[in-house]
Amino acid sequence: MKCQKCGAEIPEGKIYCVQCGAAIQMVPDYSPEDDIAIGAEKEEPEKTPSEKLPEEAPATAGKAKGAKRRYVLCAVLLIAAGFLIFQAAYSLAGGSGEVTEEPEEEAPLLLAEPTFSVEPGTYNHSLQVVITHEEAADGHIYYTTDGTTPDADSTLYNRKIYIDEGTTVLRAVFIRNDGVQSMEADGTYEIVFIYPDEPVFSMPSGEYAESFYVTITAGADSRIYYTTDGQEPDRYSSLYTGAIQINPGLTVLQAIAIDSENRESGIEEVIYQVAEPEETEGTEGTEADPAQTP
Repeated sequence: MKCQKCGAEIPEGKIYCVQCGAAIQMVPDYSPEDDIAIGAEKEEPEKTPSEKLPEEAPATAGKAKGAKRRYVLCAVLLIAAGFLIFQAAYSLAGGSGEVTEEPEEEAPLLLAEPTFSVEPGTYNHSLQVVITHEEAADGHIYYTTDGTTPDADSTLYNRKIYIDEGTTVLRAVFIRNDGVQSMEADGTYEIVFIYPDEPVFSMPSGEYAESFYVTITAGADSRIYYTTDGQEPDRYSSLYTGAIQINPGLTVLQAIAIDSENRESGIEEVIYQVAEPEETEGTEGTEADPAQTP
């Protein structure tokens, strides 16, 4: 190999010229003139040995070999790049050669709903409902009784829920300490009370010539409370235990029935006017005849 700078012969294994000290360029720089020269060599007829210049032939051959090496190197790089691109696309497609669709976002996990101790429905008495959940120790139960959706801002469940007369829509949800929520439990309770019948008096209102006794009756499971002074009776009035004597004068008798569920009937009233007794005529202490002897 000759030095490209001074033309001196470079010994094998050296990477610089011993004459001028210039570094040896292992791969020649690419020049479009080289490609033109190669094309010209193919078109021009080969010169006879006598026509070739002694110095020209080795230089032209070296340039042709350098261009071929560059072509081969570019081809190898293109093939390697194509292979890497194919491998990346294949991996992204999951090895099937097909582009996979992105998985749909999963719906949030919901825990089991709370349970009510009393089934929703229609009842003729008040209820006490207990709400439970299988993971109650790890969270809290929230509820509403007006039909609105329960959440962490709703009433915290910590005791039995009292359901009274009327319609109550009970809704509850359990929220675990980590924020995971349960499905919602709901139920409608219809409480329709059956009230006891009003008491019945054995004697109707009216005027009477003399005193008498009156009895009061009501349902078998009801207690009767009464008054005789015109005041409305309640559970704190006199408890009826037997017939009531109606004395001369005006008596306003009122009574109420209260059943075992403490439900009250309407108040019944009777008014009695009993005549005062007349004074009987008789001797008013006539003096004894002194002539009469015993």
